Amino acid sequence: MVRNRRWSVGFSVLVALAGLYAIGCSKSPGALRNIAFTYESDPKSPRAGLNTFTVTLTRASGQPLAGAHVSLEADMSHAGMAPVFAEARELAPGRYQGTIDLNMRGDWVVLFHIKLTSGETFDRQVELRNLQAT
Repeated sequence: MVRNRRWSVGFSVLVALAGLYAIGCSKSPGALRNIAFTYESDPKSPRAGLNTFTVTLTRASGQPLAGAHVSLEADMSHAGMAPVFAEARELAPGRYQGTIDLNMRGDWVVLFHIKLTSGETFDRQVELRNLQAT
């Protein structure tokens, strides 16, 4: 009985320390708060099939964020569907474009995975409801 209690206390301490370590090692989101993310889609109202997304990244001051790596990941909102992926290319400083195949009707979530030249990474999520066929 005492042995089980020691194990339980030891395990609890270990879990608490792991949580503190994770909090202490996480990056401060302060610098990322000063980044503006906007996107446009073509077609203007996304539909099932090929969709082109143009992303603009700027600092709060309006300065474009050049040289970033932007990738797209699209997932259906229900389980069982494989995600689709695409890479965006830089058209101009701070302006990126990628085409992704949202291959069926329904609800989608598009994740924009962004890595800045400083090494900082962040994601932006866009929900697309009730996509229809062309």
